[in-house]
Amino acid sequence: MDHKKNTAADDSKNLLEWVVFYVSLLLILIILGYLGYKAYIYKPSAPDLLVTYRHDPSKYAPYRYHIQVKNQGGETAEGVNVELVLEQAGEELEAAELQIPYSPRASLREGWVNFKTNPITADTIIARVMSYKKP
Repeated sequence: MDHKKNTAADDSKNLLEWVVFYVSLLLILIILGYLGYKAYIYKPSAPDLLVTYRHDPSKYAPYRYHIQVKNQGGETAEGVNVELVLEQAGEELEAAELQIPYSPRASLREGWVNFKTNPITADTIIARVMSYKKP
């Protein structure tokens, strides 16, 4: 008895297997091309942090402010310290600080700060980034 079979006929792939193979190969090539292009055009730049704020009162925190920090730069900022200051006639009434541990490039981070003083008594509110470091 001869148990040998024609393995060439058994190993042939059907049309679905070839389609899946070529679609997968195409997707891999597209991803590699995209990543190569992004690596080629990438230009490192320092973090560029933009701070925006708005009054966001709640029942138990009537003097609460919502703060957004957008990193528009090309690198990550770590340990971002943001300060919101209430000023009246050039003198500081109160300051609140927000710490953001990590702000990747092209990201938006949010937080809230509370004041004890009513912000209506201030004539100016100043928002600024006090410090950050490179990771």
